[in-house]
Amino acid sequence: MQVKSEETTMDSASRVLHQGRLFTGELVDTDDEGRTLGITGYQEGVEHGPQAEWYPDGAKRLEGQCDRGSAVGEWRQWHANGRLAEYSLFNKYGELIHLKRWDEAGTLLEDKKSAITRGL
Repeated sequence: MQVKSEETTMDSASRVLHQGRLFTGELVDTDDEGRTLGITGYQEGVEHGPQAEWYPDGAKRLEGQCDRGSAVGEWRQWHANGRLAEYSLFNKYGELIHLKRWDEAGTLLEDKKSAITRGL
């Protein structure tokens, strides 16, 4: 099931509800002109599955995966000019393993690796 964000609410535990029930499916965010700006997967009201965001011009802004509310695996974010802005790697527990950041010109600004090795 796919619904627009304005069709949902949140409960006191910050879980997403649709028609009063915990939402499972894709939540779609659009701008005033109807362009899709984001798609977020949910299971039982919690972020789960693929996540993606776009700039209004259609260029990719972010992509990654969540598992029961935690970021897992590889995540990428792009600058509006299309250059990679950030690469993050999370283990299956949602712990950050590796982070790289670049400026809009492509210059590496940060490259950090965690000592965490479990759950890779």
